[in-house]
Amino acid sequence: MAVVSTCTYDSRGKLVRPDTLDISRAKIRLDLDTGEKPTFDRGRLHVFVVSDMGVTAEAARERVNSRLRRFFDRAEAVYGFRKITMKKSQSRNRLNLNTTISYEILYVVEADGRSCNRGPESPYAGYQRG
Repeated sequence: MAVVSTCTYDSRGKLVRPDTLDISRAKIRLDLDTGEKPTFDRGRLHVFVVSDMGVTAEAARERVNSRLRRFFDRAEAVYGFRKITMKKSQSRNRLNLNTTISYEILYVVEADGRSCNRGPESPYAGYQRG
């Protein structure tokens, strides 16, 4: 399970960003979870890592983009889902020269549907399709 924390709002009704330590703890729990499935608990902030590798950077990009599409197709169907941040990392294995691309996605599923997917940017913002 990769729940970071319960949703907390400031006096203006804006979602308060979770503590970095809470995000790190959730990522450790995610690493220990062999199911590799995102969580969508209402009223909570979540973290999920989408990662894949390929013999070339292009192959890795195609594979990880396919996984991202599956994640966002599922997530967009969840009422109250909103992406907070999405960080990309890319590395190359020195032994077999494979490229690994990962996206760390921090997202919220608001209990009262505050977000209702009304954000100005698409959840796909931050990575290229095709």
